[in-house]
Amino acid sequence: MGEEPLIDKVGGSAGKWTVYSALGSFLLYLFGYLTLRFQLATYGVDTSLDIFDEMYLFAGCRFLAFLVWSVPNILIMILVLAAIGYVPYKLVPVSVRNHLKRRASAWCERPIHLPLLGVVLGVALIQFVLRKCFAFGNVLLAKELPHRWLTFVLLANEGIQSLYFSGLVMGTLITAAILLYVLRRGIATTAESRFFTGMLVFLVAVEFLLLPVNYGVLISTQQLPRVAELSGDEKAAEGQRDWLVRESKDALTYLVLDSNNARMLVTIPGKDRKVRIVAYDRIFRILFGANRKVSQRGKP
Repeated sequence: MGEEPLIDKVGGSAGKWTVYSALGSFLLYLFGYLTLRFQLATYGVDTSLDIFDEMYLFAGCRFLAFLVWSVPNILIMILVLAAIGYVPYKLVPVSVRNHLKRRASAWCERPIHLPLLGVVLGVALIQFVLRKCFAFGNVLLAKELPHRWLTFVLLANEGIQSLYFSGLVMGTLITAAILLYVLRRGIATTAESRFFTGMLVFLVAVEFLLLPVNYGVLISTQQLPRVAELSGDEKAAEGQRDWLVRESKDALTYLVLDSNNARMLVTIPGKDRKVRIVAYDRIFRILFGANRKVSQRGKP
Protein backbone atom coordinates (compact mmCIF):
# COMPACT_ATOMS: atom_id res chain seq x y z
CA MET A 1 0.00 0.00 0.00
CA GLY A 2 2.87 2.32 0.75
CA GLU A 3 4.40 1.92 -2.69
CA GLU A 4 1.37 3.20 -4.61
CA PRO A 5 1.42 6.77 -3.17
CA LEU A 6 5.17 6.91 -3.84
CA ILE A 7 4.67 5.80 -7.44
CA ASP A 8 1.89 8.37 -7.86
CA LYS A 9 4.14 11.12 -6.49
CA VAL A 10 7.01 10.15 -8.77
CA GLY A 11 4.67 9.99 -11.76
CA GLY A 12 3.17 13.38 -10.90
CA SER A 13 6.62 14.94 -10.48
CA ALA A 14 7.77 13.48 -13.81
CA GLY A 15 4.70 14.92 -15.53
CA LYS A 16 5.33 18.35 -14.02
CA TRP A 17 8.99 18.29 -15.06
CA THR A 18 7.93 17.40 -18.59
CA VAL A 19 5.63 20.41 -18.69
CA TYR A 20 8.31 22.67 -17.19
CA SER A 21 10.89 21.42 -19.70
CA ALA A 22 8.55 22.01 -22.62
CA LEU A 23 7.72 25.50 -21.35
CA GLY A 24 11.39 26.31 -20.77
CA SER A 25 12.36 25.12 -24.25
CA PHE A 26 9.57 27.18 -25.79
CA LEU A 27 10.69 30.32 -23.94
CA LEU A 28 14.32 29.77 -24.97
CA TYR A 29 13.25 29.39 -28.61
CA LEU A 30 11.03 32.47 -28.38
CA PHE A 31 13.72 34.62 -26.76
CA GLY A 32 16.31 33.32 -29.22
CA TYR A 33 14.06 34.09 -32.18
CA LEU A 34 13.44 37.64 -30.96
CA THR A 35 17.16 38.13 -30.35
CA LEU A 36 18.19 36.96 -33.83
CA ARG A 37 15.27 38.63 -35.57
CA PHE A 38 16.13 42.10 -34.26
CA GLN A 39 19.87 41.55 -34.46
CA LEU A 40 19.59 40.93 -38.21
CA ALA A 41 17.13 43.82 -38.58
CA THR A 42 19.68 46.10 -36.91
CA TYR A 43 22.34 44.93 -39.35
CA GLY A 44 19.97 45.40 -42.31
CA VAL A 45 20.18 41.77 -43.40
CA ASP A 46 17.30 39.76 -44.82
CA THR A 47 15.34 38.56 -41.80
CA SER A 48 13.60 35.57 -43.37
CA LEU A 49 14.15 32.95 -40.67
CA ASP A 50 13.01 29.36 -40.47
CA ILE A 51 10.33 28.56 -37.95
CA PHE A 52 12.36 25.82 -36.31
CA ASP A 53 16.12 26.08 -36.04
CA GLU A 54 18.59 25.09 -33.31
CA MET A 55 20.27 28.50 -33.57
CA TYR A 56 17.25 29.98 -31.73
CA LEU A 57 18.02 27.71 -28.78
CA PHE A 58 21.67 28.83 -28.73
CA ALA A 59 20.70 32.49 -29.00
CA GLY A 60 18.12 32.03 -26.24
CA CYS A 61 20.76 30.43 -24.01
CA ARG A 62 23.13 33.35 -24.62
CA PHE A 63 20.37 35.81 -23.73
CA LEU A 64 19.53 33.83 -20.59
CA ALA A 65 23.20 33.75 -19.57
CA PHE A 66 23.50 37.52 -20.04
CA LEU A 67 20.27 37.95 -18.05
CA VAL A 68 21.71 35.91 -15.18
CA TRP A 69 24.98 37.85 -15.32
CA SER A 70 23.00 41.07 -14.83
CA VAL A 71 21.77 39.90 -11.40
CA PRO A 72 24.90 41.10 -9.51
CA ASN A 73 24.47 44.55 -11.05
CA ILE A 74 20.83 44.60 -9.95
CA LEU A 75 21.81 43.63 -6.40
CA ILE A 76 24.43 46.38 -6.34
CA MET A 77 21.83 48.94 -7.48
CA ILE A 78 19.41 47.77 -4.79
CA LEU A 79 22.09 47.94 -2.09
CA VAL A 80 23.15 51.44 -3.17
CA LEU A 81 19.56 52.71 -3.14
CA ALA A 82 18.95 51.04 0.23
CA ALA A 83 22.09 52.61 1.66
CA ILE A 84 21.08 56.05 0.39
CA GLY A 85 17.62 55.77 1.95
CA TYR A 86 18.79 54.13 5.20
CA VAL A 87 20.35 57.22 6.79
CA PRO A 88 17.35 59.56 6.26
CA TYR A 89 15.04 56.77 7.45
CA LYS A 90 16.98 56.40 10.71
CA LEU A 91 17.07 60.17 11.28
CA VAL A 92 13.28 60.41 11.15
CA PRO A 93 11.60 60.10 14.59
CA VAL A 94 9.94 56.77 15.40
CA SER A 95 6.49 58.34 15.65
CA VAL A 96 6.85 59.80 12.15
CA ARG A 97 8.07 56.45 10.78
CA ASN A 98 5.11 54.63 12.29
CA HIS A 99 2.75 57.22 10.85
CA LEU A 100 4.31 56.85 7.39
CA LYS A 101 4.03 53.05 7.62
CA ARG A 102 0.33 53.28 8.44
CA ARG A 103 -0.28 55.74 5.62
CA ALA A 104 1.62 53.56 3.13
CA SER A 105 -0.21 50.42 4.25
CA ALA A 106 -3.59 52.14 3.96
CA TRP A 107 -2.68 53.50 0.52
CA CYS A 108 -1.62 50.06 -0.73
CA GLU A 109 -4.81 48.42 0.52
CA ARG A 110 -6.99 50.61 -1.72
CA PRO A 111 -8.00 48.31 -4.62
CA ILE A 112 -7.10 50.63 -7.49
CA HIS A 113 -3.89 52.24 -6.22
CA LEU A 114 -1.27 49.53 -6.81
CA PRO A 115 -2.67 48.28 -10.15
CA LEU A 116 -2.80 51.85 -11.42
CA LEU A 117 0.75 52.52 -10.18
CA GLY A 118 1.98 49.39 -11.96
CA VAL A 119 0.27 50.43 -15.20
CA VAL A 120 1.81 53.92 -15.06
CA LEU A 121 5.30 52.51 -14.41
CA GLY A 122 4.89 49.86 -17.13
CA VAL A 123 3.70 52.33 -19.76
CA ALA A 124 6.51 54.76 -18.90
CA LEU A 125 9.15 52.02 -19.08
CA ILE A 126 7.90 50.71 -22.42
CA GLN A 127 7.24 54.08 -24.05
CA PHE A 128 10.35 55.97 -22.96
CA VAL A 129 12.98 53.22 -22.59
CA LEU A 130 12.28 49.73 -23.90
CA ARG A 131 10.88 50.66 -27.30
CA LYS A 132 13.66 53.14 -28.14
CA CYS A 133 15.81 50.36 -29.60
CA PHE A 134 13.47 50.17 -32.62
CA ALA A 135 15.16 53.34 -33.91
CA PHE A 136 18.19 51.27 -34.97
CA GLY A 137 17.63 49.57 -38.30
CA ASN A 138 19.92 48.91 -41.29
CA VAL A 139 22.78 50.33 -39.23
CA LEU A 140 25.59 48.70 -41.22
CA LEU A 141 24.71 50.76 -44.30
CA ALA A 142 23.67 53.94 -42.50
CA LYS A 143 25.79 57.08 -42.88
CA GLU A 144 25.23 58.08 -39.27
CA LEU A 145 23.40 56.82 -36.23
CA PRO A 146 20.09 58.34 -35.10
CA HIS A 147 20.48 61.35 -32.85
CA ARG A 148 19.00 59.60 -29.82
CA TRP A 149 20.26 59.25 -26.29
CA LEU A 150 20.31 55.48 -26.80
CA THR A 151 23.09 55.91 -29.38
CA PHE A 152 25.41 56.54 -26.44
CA VAL A 153 24.56 53.09 -25.09
CA LEU A 154 25.08 51.46 -28.50
CA LEU A 155 28.59 52.93 -28.76
CA ALA A 156 29.50 52.59 -25.09
CA ASN A 157 31.81 50.04 -23.52
CA GLU A 158 30.71 46.70 -22.10
CA GLY A 159 30.36 48.01 -18.55
CA ILE A 160 27.88 50.76 -19.46
CA GLN A 161 25.89 48.42 -21.68
CA SER A 162 25.70 45.84 -18.91
CA LEU A 163 24.52 48.44 -16.39
CA TYR A 164 21.91 49.73 -18.84
CA PHE A 165 20.53 46.26 -19.48
CA SER A 166 20.51 45.57 -15.73
CA GLY A 167 18.43 48.73 -15.29
CA LEU A 168 15.95 47.42 -17.86
CA VAL A 169 15.70 44.12 -16.02
CA MET A 170 15.26 45.85 -12.66
CA GLY A 171 12.48 48.08 -14.01
CA THR A 172 10.71 45.03 -15.44
CA LEU A 173 11.05 43.17 -12.13
CA ILE A 174 9.59 46.12 -10.21
CA THR A 175 6.40 46.11 -12.28
CA ALA A 176 6.29 42.30 -12.06
CA ALA A 177 6.64 42.52 -8.25
CA ILE A 178 3.73 44.96 -8.07
CA LEU A 179 1.62 42.58 -10.15
CA LEU A 180 2.59 39.60 -7.99
CA TYR A 181 1.74 41.52 -4.81
CA VAL A 182 -1.67 42.50 -6.18
CA LEU A 183 -2.47 38.93 -7.21
CA ARG A 184 -1.20 37.33 -3.99
CA ARG A 185 -3.04 39.74 -1.71
CA GLY A 186 -6.24 39.73 -3.77
CA ILE A 187 -6.42 43.52 -3.68
CA ALA A 188 -8.24 43.90 -7.01
CA THR A 189 -11.82 43.63 -5.77
CA THR A 190 -13.53 46.30 -7.88
CA ALA A 191 -14.23 46.40 -11.61
CA GLU A 192 -11.78 49.26 -12.14
CA SER A 193 -8.98 47.55 -10.20
CA ARG A 194 -9.52 44.26 -12.08
CA PHE A 195 -9.34 46.16 -15.37
CA PHE A 196 -6.02 47.79 -14.45
CA THR A 197 -4.71 44.47 -13.11
CA GLY A 198 -5.46 42.80 -16.46
CA MET A 199 -3.73 45.68 -18.23
CA LEU A 200 -0.74 45.29 -15.91
CA VAL A 201 -0.50 41.58 -16.78
CA PHE A 202 -0.32 42.54 -20.47
CA LEU A 203 2.32 45.24 -19.86
CA VAL A 204 4.54 42.93 -17.82
CA ALA A 205 4.39 40.33 -20.61
CA VAL A 206 5.36 43.00 -23.17
CA GLU A 207 8.27 44.14 -20.98
CA PHE A 208 9.67 40.62 -20.74
CA LEU A 209 9.36 40.19 -24.52
CA LEU A 210 11.16 43.49 -25.13
CA LEU A 211 14.16 42.40 -23.04
CA PRO A 212 15.52 39.99 -25.71
CA VAL A 213 14.70 42.61 -28.34
CA ASN A 214 16.91 45.16 -26.58
CA TYR A 215 19.57 42.50 -26.08
CA GLY A 216 19.45 41.63 -29.78
CA VAL A 217 19.77 45.27 -30.86
CA LEU A 218 22.23 46.70 -28.33
CA ILE A 219 24.30 43.79 -27.01
CA SER A 220 24.52 40.88 -29.44
CA THR A 221 25.23 43.15 -32.43
CA GLN A 222 28.46 44.57 -31.05
CA GLN A 223 31.07 42.19 -32.47
CA LEU A 224 31.46 40.77 -35.96
CA PRO A 225 34.12 38.29 -37.09
CA ARG A 226 36.58 39.79 -39.58
CA VAL A 227 37.50 37.35 -42.33
CA ALA A 228 40.53 37.06 -44.58
CA GLU A 229 38.51 36.99 -47.81
CA LEU A 230 34.94 36.75 -49.08
CA SER A 231 35.39 33.16 -50.20
CA GLY A 232 38.13 30.63 -50.65
CA ASP A 233 39.01 31.95 -54.12
CA GLU A 234 38.64 35.72 -53.75
CA LYS A 235 41.23 38.03 -52.24
CA ALA A 236 40.36 41.32 -50.61
CA ALA A 237 41.21 44.49 -52.55
CA GLU A 238 43.80 46.92 -51.23
CA GLY A 239 42.51 48.50 -48.04
CA GLN A 240 39.30 46.42 -48.06
CA ARG A 241 38.00 44.77 -44.91
CA ASP A 242 35.33 42.07 -44.76
CA TRP A 243 33.18 40.83 -41.91
CA LEU A 244 30.91 37.81 -41.76
CA VAL A 245 27.44 39.04 -40.82
CA ARG A 246 25.32 35.93 -41.24
CA GLU A 247 25.95 32.29 -41.99
CA SER A 248 22.79 30.44 -43.01
CA LYS A 249 22.23 27.00 -44.48
CA ASP A 250 22.29 28.28 -48.07
CA ALA A 251 24.42 31.42 -48.12
CA LEU A 252 27.00 33.61 -46.42
CA THR A 253 26.44 37.34 -45.97
CA TYR A 254 29.40 39.70 -45.63
CA LEU A 255 29.87 43.37 -44.87
CA VAL A 256 32.46 44.88 -47.19
CA LEU A 257 34.21 48.15 -46.28
CA ASP A 258 36.63 49.56 -48.85
CA SER A 259 39.38 52.13 -48.43
CA ASN A 260 36.95 54.99 -49.28
CA ASN A 261 34.62 54.00 -46.42
CA ALA A 262 32.02 52.74 -48.90
CA ARG A 263 30.00 49.82 -47.58
CA MET A 264 27.94 47.06 -49.08
CA LEU A 265 26.41 43.77 -48.03
CA VAL A 266 27.43 40.82 -50.19
CA THR A 267 25.62 37.48 -50.17
CA ILE A 268 27.45 34.47 -51.59
CA PRO A 269 25.34 31.34 -52.23
CA GLY A 270 26.61 28.02 -51.04
CA LYS A 271 26.95 26.48 -47.61
CA ASP A 272 30.30 24.69 -47.96
CA ARG A 273 32.53 27.72 -48.45
CA LYS A 274 35.65 28.13 -46.36
CA VAL A 275 35.59 30.98 -43.82
CA ARG A 276 38.86 32.17 -42.29
CA ILE A 277 38.28 34.40 -39.26
CA VAL A 278 41.20 36.61 -38.29
CA ALA A 279 39.69 38.84 -35.56
CA TYR A 280 36.52 39.96 -33.82
CA ASP A 281 35.83 43.70 -34.10
CA ARG A 282 33.42 46.06 -32.39
CA ILE A 283 31.80 46.95 -35.67
CA PHE A 284 29.93 50.11 -34.67
CA ARG A 285 33.11 51.71 -33.34
CA ILE A 286 34.75 51.10 -36.72
CA LEU A 287 31.86 52.26 -38.90
CA PHE A 288 31.02 55.41 -36.97
CA GLY A 289 34.41 56.87 -36.28
CA ALA A 290 32.99 60.34 -35.68
CA ASN A 291 31.06 58.97 -32.71
CA ARG A 292 33.95 57.10 -31.17
CA LYS A 293 34.56 59.73 -28.49
CA VAL A 294 32.51 57.71 -26.07
CA SER A 295 33.79 57.41 -22.55
CA GLN A 296 36.19 54.51 -22.19
CA ARG A 297 36.09 54.65 -18.40
CA GLY A 298 34.03 52.37 -16.19
CA LYS A 299 35.01 49.04 -17.69
CA PRO A 300 34.26 46.24 -15.25
